[in-house]
Amino acid sequence: MDAKPELVVPTVAVPVHLALTGQPAAIAAELFVADVPRNGRAQLLDDLADMLESTSEFVPVRVGRTVRLYAKHAIAWICVRRRDDVPSDYDGDPSEVIVLYDRQHRVAVELRSGGAIAGVLFDSSPSDHPRAVDHLNRSGRFVRLWTASEHYLIHNVEILHVTEQE
Repeated sequence: MDAKPELVVPTVAVPVHLALTGQPAAIAAELFVADVPRNGRAQLLDDLADMLESTSEFVPVRVGRTVRLYAKHAIAWICVRRRDDVPSDYDGDPSEVIVLYDRQHRVAVELRSGGAIAGVLFDSSPSDHPRAVDHLNRSGRFVRLWTASEHYLIHNVEILHVTEQE
């Protein structure tokens, strides 16, 4: 049964690495976000984060040629290359230059899977909440972590502990 053209929502496939809860290794996959004008790569990352934080419980994910609906609670983390493998209409990162944060927390995140990811949490919380713990305790399912080459969205239930680095 083919979808009627008026029911098809234009999307952009975003290449990611996806780790599932209880699975030993991440897989190459694609997540889909609305095909709308964006001012840079950071807005694409924001759209991915918004999709994962939305109230819907499932997201379409393409692995190879197969599209499946993955339960968000089964996603341990997704990782997006910061600049490589970007659709051609996202060349340059002007919005990453404009986005300013008040604080950065260098951390190592220990995961239930036994792995660890070291990176930076960027934060612009109120001045009476300047600590990494304040950032981590905000509402939401996924924590954003930046590394030198990747942007992670880590499901908070997958985090065992976070250690601040010097």
